[in-house]
Amino acid sequence: MRKPVFACLFLISLAAGVSGNGLNLNGLGARASAMGGAFVGLADDYTAVFWNPAGLTLVQTGAFGLTGDLLLPSSRFTLNPTFSMETRNKAYPAGLAGYFRKIGDRIVVGLGVYTLSGLGADWASEGFEEALAYPTPPGFFTPALESCRWRSFIGSVTAAPAIAVRVADWLSVGATLNLSYGFFETSQWAGSALLPTKPPTLVNLGQQSLDLTGWGFGATFGVLARPYDWLSFGFSWRTEATMKLSGTTDIENLEILGLPGSSGTDLEVPNPTWLAGGIAVRPVAGLTATFDLQWTNWAKLGTLQLVFADPAWVANMAEASTLVLDWMDRTQIRAGLEYAWGSFAVRAGYYHDPAPAPDETMNVLIPSFTYNSVTAGFGYVRDRWKIDLGVECLMGQDRVITSGAMPGTYEMTIWVPMASIGYAF
Repeated sequence: MRKPVFACLFLISLAAGVSGNGLNLNGLGARASAMGGAFVGLADDYTAVFWNPAGLTLVQTGAFGLTGDLLLPSSRFTLNPTFSMETRNKAYPAGLAGYFRKIGDRIVVGLGVYTLSGLGADWASEGFEEALAYPTPPGFFTPALESCRWRSFIGSVTAAPAIAVRVADWLSVGATLNLSYGFFETSQWAGSALLPTKPPTLVNLGQQSLDLTGWGFGATFGVLARPYDWLSFGFSWRTEATMKLSGTTDIENLEILGLPGSSGTDLEVPNPTWLAGGIAVRPVAGLTATFDLQWTNWAKLGTLQLVFADPAWVANMAEASTLVLDWMDRTQIRAGLEYAWGSFAVRAGYYHDPAPAPDETMNVLIPSFTYNSVTAGFGYVRDRWKIDLGVECLMGQDRVITSGAMPGTYEMTIWVPMASIGYAF
């Protein structure tokens, strides 16, 4: 059997809980994101449960917050001078909710629930299979070649009970336990296979679909130091965890080859370590400048192994069950500004997010880009209520791939409007 065009390259996405590259927003919270996501050294609102849990000690008595992001990706893929396609208009939600309460003078406890992933790709792909099979005419296949749906949808929801302790007037520590539920749905053309009949039969394997869900466990640890009113710095560590996913893989016309059309499927995906450090400086009244470095151990995603439950799949599809990714560790550079006066605040930021995937593993279902992103936002406080609005534009650098899983030219832009509301009590 000829391997499917992508051989399940999309499975890496559930490990992408802390980096964008076409999958996830690079942070949560309209205020934090409007400052370029440079928030680890500031972390002074309820979204600290995501960025740096030590910052939760800055909760005065209690706090509740809700933030929502809407990811609006626009992508184009050009296979050759005669064929290109664009993604359908889709909106992918993400968000965070948190409730935190002070216990005594130095301890804060609470719960955060947030989406690490909320993106995918849905291509207007009429004629894509014919272009991939060229120069073989569609009618040479059995059954005849028809258009399949090329789609991926990635999501994960994390519940994070948290505790933060002020160990000194200027120093806090915090931690969360991260319980994550992930889901992944994808559809694509399965490719073709050649039966040794006389004459040989070229089998169109048709639509391939994968549906996996599962759980993963991890933790986040943070430190926040505020030695002066005008200076703070922090460190955050999200541990490596493993997502254990189970579900089914279906291939539409596989029974023509004498194999079952579906099989139970398991996969373990390492969610790599994330380390971040940041600083916040207040040089004059009302102005805050932040700077972060955030590193992800993407090299842990070297090879992934699908485990099929059906013995016939195990015997005949071993090659397609092994996925070599060869991703590379990457560091994001982030910077942000906030100027507040009275009840109002304005914000802006920038970050650079290099793509972890090499050319050899680039594909249309999990497009990996180097992003230069600009952000802006606005905040308003009245009594105990706080409202924040923001927008982010992730500008992916075009990638021209000449070899590997899917050669071609890739383009990507993502717009992300954001809104948050918080209440202090």
